[in-house]
Amino acid sequence: MANVTIAPREHATPVEDPAIPEARSLRTGRILNAKRLISAFPYDAAIRLRERLKLAAFAGRPRLVCPVCGVTLFLASSMHKNFYLRHRSEDGSCPAVTRTGLSEADIRAMKYRGAQESGAHLRIKELLVRSLEADPRFRDVVVEKTWHASEGTKGLRRPDVAARTDDLRLAFEVQLSTTFLDVVLGRKIFYKEQGAALVWILPGFDPNYRRMTTDDILFGNNSNVLVVDDATVAASVAASRLILRVWHRQPRIEGDQVVDDWIERLVGWDELTIDLDRQTICALDFEAAEAACYAELREARERQRVEAELLYREGIARVEADLRDEVFEWALTEPDKINPVEHEKRWSSLNYALVPFCYNLEDQSRRILVPMRMVWVIETARTGIPVGFGYRNVLEVAHHLLHQHPELIIGFGHLLRAYGNYHLLEELDKTGKWKNKIKSYRTLMRTDPLFKLAEDEDRLFGFLSKDLCRKPPTEETLP
Repeated sequence: MANVTIAPREHATPVEDPAIPEARSLRTGRILNAKRLISAFPYDAAIRLRERLKLAAFAGRPRLVCPVCGVTLFLASSMHKNFYLRHRSEDGSCPAVTRTGLSEADIRAMKYRGAQESGAHLRIKELLVRSLEADPRFRDVVVEKTWHASEGTKGLRRPDVAARTDDLRLAFEVQLSTTFLDVVLGRKIFYKEQGAALVWILPGFDPNYRRMTTDDILFGNNSNVLVVDDATVAASVAASRLILRVWHRQPRIEGDQVVDDWIERLVGWDELTIDLDRQTICALDFEAAEAACYAELREARERQRVEAELLYREGIARVEADLRDEVFEWALTEPDKINPVEHEKRWSSLNYALVPFCYNLEDQSRRILVPMRMVWVIETARTGIPVGFGYRNVLEVAHHLLHQHPELIIGFGHLLRAYGNYHLLEELDKTGKWKNKIKSYRTLMRTDPLFKLAEDEDRLFGFLSKDLCRKPPTEETLP
């Protein structure tokens, strides 16, 4: 049957009719739909999930269990690389039947029998030994020597090749196409407990033709694989330095997403990064590089969002400025040029244009003088000369507003201060009448509703005055 190779970022595909349709999360207690759970992961993440589930079970902290029988669940794959959940042990006691006639151990034994010491396997070990012996930094290079667990740990392993540097013990394993995930993880755990590094060596790698066992090693090693072949041996001997062929994923940004390139290069041992805790040997920290790409994308998207919002706000500001100018032009039309019918129709049109910005008057037809008066107040405060009002000076306008339009007097005071013309009130108040009047009105101005605009009028006044009238009244800003 032809090999099935899945791109790392493609979504994992569940089997169509899983025997175990649900799993219980021991962390949350929730029942999870198996197909939905699997489909949520990209393919490379599903491979790493296989490892995490196994490691958690090895540590006595299983993550998923069968909701029917309570047995630990692992993530398995078909020959087509479709994923499904299976019991840790299939004894037939659970109604969800996933087992075949043979156990995984039986299958592993059959596949290993006669394959572990195949000619290809022996040849790669020989090439690896020659490469290590060419580099004086490696010593005690031995083949198939049993490692016994250190004090306080259990077990033993026999790595294909072992070696030592000044500060590190190394166990090299030549990958077989039949290596089961629990074998990979069991060795990782063992060598980590011994304070040694496990180095998986492949005889070759084709990113477009990958078996599941290769994917387990690839994605479990931070998307890096190490290869020994004739060319790397020749390079090692020539340089007196261990040279390996490394394949790794190289993330990059394309448009608005992260994509991968497969990179192949010869790398010296000293160029590799060894993480004993994670048991990874990498030429490129793919996860860090990928995270940097996503961070760059987020920053770019945020910049785009900010720029788009700025452009939007600038556009809104231009439209508002044009509308404000039109209202001012309308309100400041000379009385002898006003056609009452056309004047009212134009305000109706302007008021409608203000609706999207919530600056419109809700009952504009009966309050056409309201926006005109607001414009007159603003222009009077800005120029220091009565505009629209038939009075001689700013002080007379202030008296008029206090008695006839008290809802505008506080805003008028703010505007006079904002435009630097508040001093005119004091200079024109020769008798002190205005000062005494304001003093007697001060409490009312803070509490009486007469001195407050209706909500829609307040929004319009703030818009027309560019919010110069909006500040809450204080002792200093009251006229």
